[in-house]
Formats: sequence, structure tokens, C-alpha cells
Amino acid sequence: MAARSRQIRNRAVAQARPPQRFTRLDKVLFPDDGFTKGDLIRYALAIAPWALPYLKDRPLAVERWPDGLSGHAFFQKHAPAHTPAWVRTEVLAGERCFVCDDAETLAFLANLAAIPLHVWSSRVASLDRPDWCILDLDPKQAPFAHVVTLALAARALCRELGLPAYVKASGSSGLHVLVPLGRQLDHAASVALAQLLSEVLVRRHPQLATVTRNPRARAGRVYLDAFQNGRGKLLVAPFSPRPLPGVPVSMPLRWSEVNGRLGPRTFTAASAVARMKRLGKDPLLGVLTDAPDLGVAFGRLERLLSRPARG
Repeated sequence: MAARSRQIRNRAVAQARPPQRFTRLDKVLFPDDGFTKGDLIRYALAIAPWALPYLKDRPLAVERWPDGLSGHAFFQKHAPAHTPAWVRTEVLAGERCFVCDDAETLAFLANLAAIPLHVWSSRVASLDRPDWCILDLDPKQAPFAHVVTLALAARALCRELGLPAYVKASGSSGLHVLVPLGRQLDHAASVALAQLLSEVLVRRHPQLATVTRNPRARAGRVYLDAFQNGRGKLLVAPFSPRPLPGVPVSMPLRWSEVNGRLGPRTFTAASAVARMKRLGKDPLLGVLTDAPDLGVAFGRLERLLSRPARG
């Protein structure tokens, strides 16, 4: 009943919303590229059909660059007091958070110079049940080629376990391998799954991968970060621009694209919309709906880890 009432209220507010007033459209946000706030808003509206499935019904936080990349940025989890009534917000742990359900809200966030958007892995109505488990491949000083190798190894491992696996470029330096959970686990179990996957990958690729949290102790290896699956941890939303020269975006990938030709910032705001129109289908979308047999996967993982480590 509460959910139905909220839907009715949201529809009523949406119908009554006034036209948006965008400000400082000529403000250059990416000085190396001449990319303005107006460009960011236009990108948000154009990419919305593909971006919104990953944003709807999820709390999000934003990184804001009001004076562009040459200025000061700040991280914002709460919606400011001046947020219009038509923008959906939800109170979590006493803090009012943004929820982006439509293109107008996406454009509103772009007008705040939000670069990028960070989303929960779970939805407002089921905060303790994430949709995905993320294996964050963070290279730091490691070659990107090692990230590619480990992403493909993670996919092969998931196949052994009977798990689907999806991949996206972070838009910065690494790749995100996402395993759909179908809201069957809580966050602690999602962390455990990522840790077990990471342990197998480190066993198989000890020269390339590590789970050592101290960057100085990683010895040039790719860090497999399982702790991004904790409750309230955030993922850079698919299609979000990153605050880096070239306006790179976090891009869903086909596995066939994860090869030696892929770069960490191959896809940008200038190419993202045309790419998605060309693909026709979002290769990451299944991460929102797949519900694999996790009991079988955990059993197979246990058997793998009971074997002696290689070498």
C-alpha cells in the first residue's frame, strides 16, 4: 500500500513539475576538451534511455564539480535543501538521498555538475538484497593488459561455477566484472562471494592479481576489491562520465571487446550514444534480471578452494 501511494504521489508531482531552469550552460567543465555544462546536460538527456535502468529505484550519491575539473570537487550523499519537490528522494539512515527515475532528474543532476553518479547495488525497496556482486579490478600501477587477462579469467571462472558474468569499463583505469545475484543474497554474502572468486583468481594468477589492500604492498599487481559489495558501497553507474580529460564514460562491454585493443578510457561522452544505437542491445542489462543458482556456485567454489594451490 505504501509503495502504491508513493507511485501515485510521484506521478502527481511529475505532472505538476515546472520546466527546468538550467544555469551557466557555457561553463567549461572539462578544460582540455572544451566540454561545457550544457554539453553534459545534452549528454545526460541523450544517454538516458540506456542509463536509467541502472539508476531507477536506487539511492545514489554524486561527485560535484561546480567550477569544472580545474576547480574544487566535493562528494555529496544527501540531496540539498533546494532540491525541487519533483525530484525523487528517499530517507536512508536519516539522510535524504537522490533517486534518479527519469531523464529530467538525470538532467537536473547534470545541471549540478555531478560527475559521476554513484549507485547502490540494491534498490530502495530491498536495500539489503543487492542485484549484483562486483569484482573491481583496480590496476593502480599494473598494466591494463593484466586487467584484461584477469577479467577474462574471472569470466572463465564464473562459467565453471555456472554463473553469468558481465563486464563494463570503469571509465578510469580498470574494469568491473559484475555477477548477477537476483536479490538472493545479503551484502555480507555478496562480499563473501567476491572474496572467494578473488581467492581462486589469485591462486591461478599470483603474478598478476592480489587481494592486498595496502597499495604499497601490491608489487605492481591488480587489486581484486571484494569490499565494494558492502552495504552502502557505491558503484560508478554505467554511462556516467568520469572527471578526466577526454570525458571518458563507464561503458558496458561485450566480452568480445575485452581484448588487447581495449583501453581503460576507450569510450567517451562523444561516442557513447552512437555506440549504443549501433549495438542496439545493452550487453550489461542482464545483470539486473538474471537469478543464477548460487547454491550450486558456492558448492563448486568450495570444491575448487579445497584443492591444493597451483605451484
